[in-house]
Amino acid sequence: MAGWPTYCARCGGPAIALIEAGHPGTGHYRAEVTCTRHHPAAIRWASHVGPARTTPIGDQPALFDLPEVTR
Repeated sequence: MAGWPTYCARCGGPAIALIEAGHPGTGHYRAEVTCTRHHPAAIRWASHVGPARTTPIGDQPALFDLPEVTR
């Protein structure tokens, strides 16, 4: 689990996956983190340089952990 939440590169909403295609360092590489809404568009965008790979982003921490108050 990461120390900070990860957000969609397109809208700023909570990200669900990292989309990658190509090979880093070759000039033919694309990567983007996306939310549910932008996931299909990111796959289409990345696939212009090769087959797209999807890595799900697991549970993310809350930006501010607030204690539950019960009275």
